[in-house]
Amino acid sequence: MKSFFDNQNLLALIWKWKTHLITIGAIAIVGAALFSSPWFITPMFESQARIYPTNTSTYSEESESEQMLEVLNSTDLKWQIIHTFKLQERFNIKPDEAHFRTKILKEYNDRIACKKTEYESIELTALDADPQVASDLVDSLIVFYNRKVLSLNREKAREQAAFFMKDLNRKRKEIEAIAAEMEPLRKEYGLLDYEIQAEQVTQGYMSALAGGANSRAIADIKNLMTNLEEKGGRFFLLQKELLALEMQRDTIASRYDKALARSEKNVTYTMVVEEPFPADKKAYPIRWLIVVVSFLAVEFLAVLTILGLEGIQSSKP
Repeated sequence: MKSFFDNQNLLALIWKWKTHLITIGAIAIVGAALFSSPWFITPMFESQARIYPTNTSTYSEESESEQMLEVLNSTDLKWQIIHTFKLQERFNIKPDEAHFRTKILKEYNDRIACKKTEYESIELTALDADPQVASDLVDSLIVFYNRKVLSLNREKAREQAAFFMKDLNRKRKEIEAIAAEMEPLRKEYGLLDYEIQAEQVTQGYMSALAGGANSRAIADIKNLMTNLEEKGGRFFLLQKELLALEMQRDTIASRYDKALARSEKNVTYTMVVEEPFPADKKAYPIRWLIVVVSFLAVEFLAVLTILGLEGIQSSKP
C-alpha cells in the first residue's frame, strides 16, 4: 500500500482538499478572533514595578530580597489587598460560596505576582480589567509592605526597649543597694576613695612625723589609717562593684535609647527603581497568538482527518 505520509502525496492531498482546508481555516480564524474578543474574554491590563529592600537586616540565611518576598507573599498582606480593593467583587466570588478563601486566594495568585529577578530586585505585577486599578494594586503592595515591615520592626524594638528598661531598673536597684552600704562607711569612717586616701594618708603620716605635727593631727591620721585597715578592703570592693554597675547601667541605657528611637522612627523599607503606571495596551488576551495557534491546530487536525479518510478509501477493494 502506498504511504500517505510522503511529501508528494501529502502536498497532493492538500491541493485536492484545498477548498475544504481554506474554508476550515477561515472559519477557525473568524471563530478565534470572535471568541478572543472583549465580548467573550475581558481584556486585562498589566502594571509592574521593581523594588529593592533597604533599611533592613537579615535574620536568617535568606537574603534581604528573599525576606522581602516572604512578606509580600504572606497571606496577611494578601488579605489587606483583597479587603482594600474589594477583590471578591472584581473576581465575582461571593463570600458565602463554598471554599471562598481558597478560590479568592487562587484568583489573587493568578492575577498578582511577586518574584525575585536575577539582579536581586523584586518584580511586582498585577492584572486587571482597569489599567488604573492594576497600577494601584502594585503601588499598594509597596505601601502595605512598608507598613508591615515598619510594624514588625517597631514591635521588635518596643520589646527590646521593654527588656532594656527592665534590666536598667534592676541595675539601678543594685547601684542603690551598693550606695546604701557605702554611705555609713563614708559618714562614720570618712572613707571616700580607698586608693587615693590610702596613698595620701601614708604620705601625710610620714610628713606629720617628719614635720613634728601636734599629737591631735597625728591621732586623726592614725584613726583614718585604722579605718582604712578595718573597713578599707570592703569599701574598695564596693567601690569597684559600684563602678562596674554604673558602666553596665550606662551601656544598657544607651541600648534602651537606641531601641526606643527605633520603635518611634518612621522609615520606608523599599527603594523603587521602576514605578507602576496605568498601561495603555492590554496584556491579555493576545489575540493574534490565539488566532494563529487556533488556525494551525484546526488545519493540523483537518489534515489528519483527510489522511484518515483517504487511507480508508484506498484500503477498500
